[in-house]
Amino acid sequence: MIGLKKDRNLTMVPFESEDFWDDLLAFVEQGRVIPVVGPELLTIKGDTGPVPLYRVVADRLLDRYGIPGLPQQTYGLYEAVAAIAGSGKRVRDLYRPVADILQKVIADANGSFDTLDKLAQIKAFDLFVTTTPDDLLSRAIQSERGVVPEQIEYAPKLPTPRRRDIPETASSRYAAVFYLFGKTDVAPFYAIHEEDALEFAYTLQEGNGPERMFSQMRSRNLLLIGCTFAHWLSRFFIRLSNTDRLFSDQRTKKEYLVGEEAVRDRDFVLFLERFSQDSRCYPGNAIEFVDELHRRWLARNPPPAENPAVAANPSENSGTIFISYSSDDLAPARSLFSALQKIGGDVAWFDKSELKPGDDWERQILGAIQKCSLFVPVLSANTEAREEGYFRKEWDEAAERSRRIQGRKFIFPVVIDPECNMGTYALVPPRFKSFQFGHAPQGQMSDALLAEIQQEIRNLRRSRVS
Repeated sequence: MIGLKKDRNLTMVPFESEDFWDDLLAFVEQGRVIPVVGPELLTIKGDTGPVPLYRVVADRLLDRYGIPGLPQQTYGLYEAVAAIAGSGKRVRDLYRPVADILQKVIADANGSFDTLDKLAQIKAFDLFVTTTPDDLLSRAIQSERGVVPEQIEYAPKLPTPRRRDIPETASSRYAAVFYLFGKTDVAPFYAIHEEDALEFAYTLQEGNGPERMFSQMRSRNLLLIGCTFAHWLSRFFIRLSNTDRLFSDQRTKKEYLVGEEAVRDRDFVLFLERFSQDSRCYPGNAIEFVDELHRRWLARNPPPAENPAVAANPSENSGTIFISYSSDDLAPARSLFSALQKIGGDVAWFDKSELKPGDDWERQILGAIQKCSLFVPVLSANTEAREEGYFRKEWDEAAERSRRIQGRKFIFPVVIDPECNMGTYALVPPRFKSFQFGHAPQGQMSDALLAEIQQEIRNLRRSRVS
C-alpha cells in the first residue's frame, strides 16, 4: 500500500508515480481493469468555478423543502435527503423530485462532462461501473464510440423485465455500464440516502445482482475514481469485490483508488496499508487523474492515422461478422471469435448456452443475420451428424439473404475438422457449395484465411464511406 497522509499510526511512504502509472496502464492494455466512476468526476460550471453536480442537486432539493444549507464542508445528495427526512418529510416521496431536479440540472449543464468523454475514449475499457444514478457515462460512451452501451441496472426489488447482465462472450465493440446503486427513476429503484446504499450492498452480497457482471468485477482489477463511499462502505465494497480475504497471499487482483475523499479518510488509508497491501492510492484530484490517464494512454496507444477511404462507419453497431455454430462446437467457435476480433472484425456473438425459453432470442438472431456484413457458418462432423438444430435455420436465413447480395462474398464457410473435404459436408444449403470452404482446425484460422476475411472487411468499410 502506498501511504498518503501522516497520521499518529501511519508513516508517509513516498508515492512512486511512474511505478503506479506503469502498473496501471499495463493492466488496462490487457483489458483487466474496470473503472468505477464516482461523483467527484461530475462537475458543472458555477459562478466561481466548477461545482460538484450532486452538490447542486442537493442545494436545489433543500431549497425545494425550505431546509437551510448544510454546515458541512462537503455534502451531497445523501446528506440533503437525511436533512429533509429529519424535518419530518417521508423519504419515499423524494425519489421523483430528486429525479426531476437531476434531469433539470444535467439539461442546464448542456453536456459539459468532458472528463467522462476522455474516459470513454480509452477503448480498452469495455465494462464500467457507476456509483451515481445518472446516465452521463452511458451518453459519453455512445458519443465517443458510436455504440449504445448495455445499461445494467441493479436495485434490490428491480422489476424482472428491467434486469440485464453482460453476455458470456460479446462483440469486440461491446460496452456496458453497471449502475451499482440503481438508475434514476420516479420509484425507489436507486439510492438517494445512506440507508439505501446499505440495502443495496446487503442484497448484492446475497447474490441477487447480475451474476456475470459481478464475476468480472471480482476477477479484474478495479479503478475507483472519485468515489465518495461512506467509510464503512469503502471497506465493505473492496472486500465484496474480492473472492479472497484482503490480506490473503492468494489475491490476484488490485484496487486503484483515486480521489480526494478516499485520501481524506486517514483511518481508511491506514486500514488498507495494514490489511490490503495490493491496493494502491493516487494522491490527487479525480478529474486531473483522468486527464493524465487519457494523456498517457494516447502516448502509449496512439490512434492509427485515419484514412477516410477505409474508416469504419461509427454508426454501424450491428456486428460486421456473424458466426453460426452448433452448440457442440462452442470451443472452436470461440477461437474463431477471438481471431476475428484481432484482425479488426466486429463480431456479433450469441452464446447459445445462455438462450432461455421465452427470451426473444430468435428475433434477435435472425435480425442480426439480416444486418451482418459477413456470415461465417462453422462446419464440422458435429453439424453433419445433426439433421436438426437451430444453426440450420440460421444457415437457411443466410443462404436466402445471399441471393440478394451481388458483387461481393457474404458467406465464408469454415471447416473446423482436422481434414477439409468439401464433399464430406452434404447437409449444408446448396448455396454454401458455391463458395470455397475455409479450413480452421479446432478454430485455428490460417494466415491466408484471416487475410482474406480482413481484406473483405476493408472492402466493406471503403464501400460504406464512398
